[in-house]
Amino acid sequence: MFCYKPPKKSGNKGGIELLAAVVLISAMVTPSALGGGSAGLAGSIAHNHKLSIFDQKLSFTLPEDWKLAFSEKQNTMFSAEFTPVSDELRDWSSLFCVQGFKGLADSFSPETFLDSIAATYEESCTGEITYQKLGESDIDGYSGFTAIIGCSHMPNTHKATQFNAKSYSSDPKGEIGHYTAISGEQDMYLLHQSMRGEVFNAETPPLEPANYREFMATIAPYGLSR
Repeated sequence: MFCYKPPKKSGNKGGIELLAAVVLISAMVTPSALGGGSAGLAGSIAHNHKLSIFDQKLSFTLPEDWKLAFSEKQNTMFSAEFTPVSDELRDWSSLFCVQGFKGLADSFSPETFLDSIAATYEESCTGEITYQKLGESDIDGYSGFTAIIGCSHMPNTHKATQFNAKSYSSDPKGEIGHYTAISGEQDMYLLHQSMRGEVFNAETPPLEPANYREFMATIAPYGLSR
């Protein structure tokens, strides 16, 4: 499991430590888990999606053969993970994850947010890390930043949880993805599409600036609105 906690920002109100988590959890739930409260899934899972995450709506598309594999909403964090129908979340080959972090837009720029994610990602990597910044982006007038983050040799071990009675472990794999951080009105949003397969050489990663647009073609562009 890879967990991310944004660093404590000096000088923030009351010195409160801002905590959030980027979680790859080996659990399966039904699409209805996104219903209720302010988190809901609109439209068909085979086409366009619009997720209400805290105070804004985030839109994207998915291929027809993808499913909602996991979702969770807490007071300050929202997460929804999608995989191909043929994949299990504990041993996925392709993953698309949408996350929202309440109140973090004033604490980090999108680039700094991705810097922090890459640093924590490196702590979980037992091989070589790749972090290639692709630059700033504009998502419906909101500032964003994109990058490629990967690990040439990532452990694939999951402890038993309330969702899975048994622990799971397989051979380490290569893992890499395209990450986009978006600074909304008040909240920070993170979207990443990742792939996992054979261990790779960090000098020749399977995803790089030359081919990421083709990799993202079925899911991008993104949209963010009130």
